Amino acid sequence: MFLPVYLAALAATVFYCLLPLIGAFSVRQQWRQFRKSVTEAAVLPVFKGLASVSEEPGRGLYRIQGEVDAIGGEFELWLTCQGTSCVVDLRDSWVYMITHGSGEDTVERRRWSNLTSVGPGARVFVAGSACLRGGRILIGSAEKEQALVILHDGDDDSLVRRAIWSGRHKNEYWNPVSQISMALGAATMSIIVTQALPGRVPSLVAALTFAIACSPALSLLPPGVVGFLLYRRYWRQARYCRSRRDVALLETDQLDSARTWGRRAHGTTTASMLALSGALAVNGWLLVFLLRRFL
Repeated sequence: MFLPVYLAALAATVFYCLLPLIGAFSVRQQWRQFRKSVTEAAVLPVFKGLASVSEEPGRGLYRIQGEVDAIGGEFELWLTCQGTSCVVDLRDSWVYMITHGSGEDTVERRRWSNLTSVGPGARVFVAGSACLRGGRILIGSAEKEQALVILHDGDDDSLVRRAIWSGRHKNEYWNPVSQISMALGAATMSIIVTQALPGRVPSLVAALTFAIACSPALSLLPPGVVGFLLYRRYWRQARYCRSRRDVALLETDQLDSARTWGRRAHGTTTASMLALSGALAVNGWLLVFLLRRFL
């Protein structure tokens, strides 16, 4: 009798929770690796032109900060650093772009092959090896690590802090995996709901099945929308606390502050999850109550 309810609960668990969470952890790991790469690049020796060039590819890593000159060929970015012209090999590489707008910085992650153009004069930060090849200074990856390339619109001195502060997804739950999963979940739920039409099963079973099927949108309806708004507020606060923690970790004398911000991040993240859960519980109960009266 309760088979439609069990199937709907299973589908909701897989498509609305499990798969989106897998995508969320994958996205979070990508941005964590980005921040780690930036932190490691910040302490690399500064590139000083020909004095830093090795004759063997992949030997020695440097921090290169310069200005974009042009795009050469399909995978080359020409830049000027320390009065020296260099070529960055971007074959199969990711490029990060930091821009400032609406009072905050945003970081975008793009494949170089999908980047249509880069304006001359843009600032660029690169962490990679430097070697002399064919009369050119070639900046590229070392061993298996791809070169870190950041295009930005600010000054070089504040770049590391800006990248660490803004280098995270605004909401990891909403990612490419979750978008596909939500679509598959909606299609699956439509099949399950047809088995719980009024007349085929008791009203309680039909109401529970419909409520579970509508769970992704439940928190957007009153009165539970209050909990959803609190969830959004606490989530933004948690992101702010994590950014403060990451920036504090850049300084050895700020470790106590970093731990404090980390605890605040955990607390506000928990509060956001409780607010969202409360919104779903309240609206879910109301929906079941109303459906039982009219089905």
